[in-house]
Amino acid sequence: MLMGGMITPTIALGKKLGLFEALAEVASESSPADAKTIAEKAGCKERYVREWLAVLSCAGFIEVTPDEKFWLTHEAKHEFSGMNNFVVAQMSFLPSVVKTFTELTEAFKKEGPYGLEYSQFSDFYSSMDIMTRVMHDAHLISKYFPLIGMSERLEAGNLRVLDVGCGSGYHALKMAATYPKCEMHGADISEPAIEMANKSLKEEGLKNLTFHVEDAGKMPDAWTNSFDFITIFDACHDQMRPDLCLKEIYRMLKPGGIFAMLEVRGTSNIHSDKEKQGPLAAVFYASSMFHCLPVGSNREDALCMGAMWGEKRARKLIQDAGFKCENVKVVEPKFFPINIVYLCTKE
Repeated sequence: MLMGGMITPTIALGKKLGLFEALAEVASESSPADAKTIAEKAGCKERYVREWLAVLSCAGFIEVTPDEKFWLTHEAKHEFSGMNNFVVAQMSFLPSVVKTFTELTEAFKKEGPYGLEYSQFSDFYSSMDIMTRVMHDAHLISKYFPLIGMSERLEAGNLRVLDVGCGSGYHALKMAATYPKCEMHGADISEPAIEMANKSLKEEGLKNLTFHVEDAGKMPDAWTNSFDFITIFDACHDQMRPDLCLKEIYRMLKPGGIFAMLEVRGTSNIHSDKEKQGPLAAVFYASSMFHCLPVGSNREDALCMGAMWGEKRARKLIQDAGFKCENVKVVEPKFFPINIVYLCTKE
C-alpha cells in the first residue's frame, strides 16, 4: 500500500510533465537513452528527471540498463504515453483531490465546516476533463447514444437538448458538432467552467450551442416543458441537493422527453459494493471522500450523497422527482465500466 501510494503520484507527475512521451520518443530497447537526453526532450532538469526515472525503474514500469539508460516496452508506451488508459488518467487525477487534505480534516470534525467549496480544488476540473476524454472520446457518439436509443433521433434533428452540469462543455460541444440539426444547450453553476466552454465554442465556431451559468437546483422558469432530451454526465452526485436538480430536470422535459443520467456504478450498500467490485470500490469511495462528498455537503440542508450513492438511492430520488418506476430503466454500458445509465421517460 505504501509503495503504491508513493509510485502513483510519481506516475501522475510524469503524465503532467510529458516525461513518458519524451522517453517514448527518444529511447527504445535497441537504443536506450540517458537521463540527460530524456530531460532535454521534456524541457526539464536532468537531476529531477533522473530521480523520477529511478522511482519508476525500481517499480518495474520503466526498463533500465546496467549503465543507467532507460526505455519503455511496447506495452508501457501504449499505457503511459498519450491518452489511452483510464487507470493512468485516474492516477493523474489523484494529486488534484488530495491537495485539500488539511481542509478536509477540518470538515470531518463536528465543529468544522459543512464541506468544501469547488474553488478549493484548483486544477481538479482540468484533471477531470482529461479523464472524461479518455473514457468518452472513443465511445460517446459511436456507442453511448446508440445504446440509449438516441442516435437516430439526434441525427434526424429538430430536438432541443440540454446538458446539465456541463462543466467546461466537453459533452455539449461534442454533441453540437456531431448533431448540427439539433439545438443544444449546456448549463453549469461554475462561471469559470462556462468561460472555458464559451472559449471552446468560439474556437470551434458552432452555431447550434449556447452555454448558461445556472444553478441545477433552480433553472429558468421559461424552460418548463421545453427540452426533448436532457443529459447529465457524472454530475448529479456532486449536487448538494440532487433531489432539486432531478425535479428541475423533470419540469424542463417535454411530455415524452428522455432523460439520461450517467452515474458511478454502485448498489447503495458498502458490503454489496465490496462483493461486486472488490478493491476497486475503495478507489471510488476514496474519490468520493476527498471530493464528491465534501462539495456535495457544503450547506446545512445538503443531502450529502457522495459518488457512491448507488442505484437504490438514485432510483428513489428519480421517482420522487416525478418519473414513474416503470419509466426508469437502468443500462450498464460495458464500454464505460465504472458507470451505469439511468434512462428515464416523462409521461
